[in-house]
Amino acid sequence: MISSSLVLELEERRRQALLAGDLTALQGLLADDLVYVHSSGACDRKDSYLAKLSGGNLKYLELEFGRLQVQLLQQQAAVVSGRMSAVISKDGQHKNVASLFMTVWGYGADDAWRLHAHQGTPVPTS
Repeated sequence: MISSSLVLELEERRRQALLAGDLTALQGLLADDLVYVHSSGACDRKDSYLAKLSGGNLKYLELEFGRLQVQLLQQQAAVVSGRMSAVISKDGQHKNVASLFMTVWGYGADDAWRLHAHQGTPVPTS
């Protein structure tokens, strides 16, 4: 049975895996049909996102989630929205990122919760 605390635990596992560069953990958390839209507007699927992380083109040096809100949809899906602040290394350049984000978690036929979608939007400056 889904609960807000379970979904928040999944988000924390994702955050920790990104910081650690733990591609095995991420592989298990991400759905095969993942659509990952970065706050820059770039879009990845599961394979391309993992390739960026494994190739060193994208690395999370610092990553914090805040103001998380969970919407439970039946027992099959959950939507999380919140704020993200990060320091990333993208193509060898350090960059500060501040965004609002929404993720969609779904319960699949394999009896596991997976991240199906991520949408990031830059935090407005004014």
